[in-house]
Amino acid sequence: MGEIIDGVDWSRLEHNYGSASDVPGLLRTCASPDAGAASEALSDLSNKLFHQGGWVCPAATAALPWLTDLAADPAVHYRHEVVELISQLAGEAVTVSQRFTDSGWWPALDSARPRLLALLDDPDAAVRRAAILLAAEGIRHPETVAVLRRRWTAEADPAIRIDLVLAVGAVLTWSQDEVLLERLQALLAGGDPQPGLAAVHALAASDPAVAVSNVDRLVSTVLRADTVVWRDSEWMGQTPEALVHRTGGLLLGDPDAATVFARGIARAGDTAKRVAALGHAQRVLSRWRTVTEDLLPVLASHLDDESPEARYRAAALLACLGDQAAPYAERLTARTTDHAVREKRSVTTVGDAAVWALARQRHPGCVQGLVKRLSGSRLGFRFAGAYFDSDIPLLEQPAISEVLIPLRGHADALLDAVVGRLAKARRDGVLASNLCQVIAVWGPPAAAALPVVTRFLEDEKVLPAAAKAIGAMGPAAVGAADALRRQVAEPAAAWALWRIGADPGRAVAALTEHVARPNVRHTTIALLADLGPSAASCVDDLRTLTVSADFWTRAEAAYVLARVTGDPTEPVAVLTDLAEPLANGDCVPARIAALRYLADLDATGDRVRELAQAIADSPRRIACSGGWRTFAEDEQVRISASALLADH
Repeated sequence: MGEIIDGVDWSRLEHNYGSASDVPGLLRTCASPDAGAASEALSDLSNKLFHQGGWVCPAATAALPWLTDLAADPAVHYRHEVVELISQLAGEAVTVSQRFTDSGWWPALDSARPRLLALLDDPDAAVRRAAILLAAEGIRHPETVAVLRRRWTAEADPAIRIDLVLAVGAVLTWSQDEVLLERLQALLAGGDPQPGLAAVHALAASDPAVAVSNVDRLVSTVLRADTVVWRDSEWMGQTPEALVHRTGGLLLGDPDAATVFARGIARAGDTAKRVAALGHAQRVLSRWRTVTEDLLPVLASHLDDESPEARYRAAALLACLGDQAAPYAERLTARTTDHAVREKRSVTTVGDAAVWALARQRHPGCVQGLVKRLSGSRLGFRFAGAYFDSDIPLLEQPAISEVLIPLRGHADALLDAVVGRLAKARRDGVLASNLCQVIAVWGPPAAAALPVVTRFLEDEKVLPAAAKAIGAMGPAAVGAADALRRQVAEPAAAWALWRIGADPGRAVAALTEHVARPNVRHTTIALLADLGPSAASCVDDLRTLTVSADFWTRAEAAYVLARVTGDPTEPVAVLTDLAEPLANGDCVPARIAALRYLADLDATGDRVRELAQAIADSPRRIACSGGWRTFAEDEQVRISASALLADH
């Protein structure tokens, strides 16, 4: 191997971390008789050749012949992981655009194909499993079909037969082979539960309706104890949660079938499956708003589950649903003292989720729990919000600011605890900024926080949030005028000066100057809305900003233009253009803001009405963020749409 490897000019090739000059050494070490050294080298090689995918690098093409050698050599440790690496690369080549695949990959794979397909007959079961996945998804060739046909009759291992069935389903997405199709249909008609479940998965790859029409069968089969056969599946993962997740995923396009599956699996005697059922329920609820009433009792029933993770998920999902979970407020109140820690690498408790759920309802039962957490050593919530895509089914606690902001009606009971926690956050700018955001929304009722908030005007990282908190207090915060004057170069401080009634002329001049600067931030533009006609000198700049390529800049400029001029005609057109894609589920935060601004401006017209009606009629959640924000963003969109329809 050495001389042949050295015959490649690896330094001219590239992998995920630059020059591929280190690849020959890694390939040699992968063949080492030392299992530990081989494992470490293979992990490093996988990271450099594949990492997180997205392309097939030139170094992967050059390494493929030697990866194939390693996979075929019985003396090599972790051969199945070598095959998995090849499978990842081959699968990526099929998935990504041709321009992201090295031009030599396909000829190299074609040359290696006979030896790679031969691995489907390897004596090592782990190698066979990995090779089946590689063949079905990465080697799209008639020989793959022939090998899978032969393996179908030869394979005796029950778990590998499951993977063969799934592999055939993948093959049928790119090859119309009647023999393989008939074999899947025969399994579906047969009486063997787990192979039948595999057949549903396989056929659904080409026809999703198969899963929907077999939903009762899916429930009964997944509930069986013999699902243990899936533990060794290369395709499905090694846990009951993975089986529930993947099987439930077949049904997400049909809200009724997906709900039937959630309710069925939630009755499982197996704890892991019950927890997974709640994960599936989250996915269904995150996609379809029309199933809430059907799934609320399922969530409530798990508030008393023996599993802390199940109780946490139930309470957290009730929090996501906000006011719709109001019938369960009493049961949630009882759970606020549940100190059991969820089965994750955190110290989050079931009680934290219950407090959050009550806060989402603005229920007084949350107050005591929040005061205790704000005053104690364990907050129970994040210091800052975590954002991720709506397709990621995480369920984590929100930031403390996101919990507290809607609770202005309980400010009297919570303010002392908020101020006390803020006073202790001198070295934690993230937490301090979050708590200042709460005070800013609470406004005049939080004026007692002024002395503590004022101290943070000297902290560069907290300054914008602290200034906004002071400005929101209005004239009651005039005592902070001198401190704000010292920071007037910060737009939020200038705005606060105007809000508290100190030096309004100086404040307006400072803010309008900021807006006239190139690359002005949308958060600065937004501060002008309160100034109204006092910001008339900015009209031309605002009009220019309404055609910005940046959605946020465009939205804020249009709204402020309407507030400054008093004429919403032009701004409404801009905001409607921005918000209109929401009707088709195309959601980004600036579109949500644009819709909210349309509602605030009492916008009218056929386009606005049609947009609002389309949102109201949509059975799908409209959101761009994942976790609990999916629900919060959908709420915001629908509240704005309802306001627009009411105006008509």
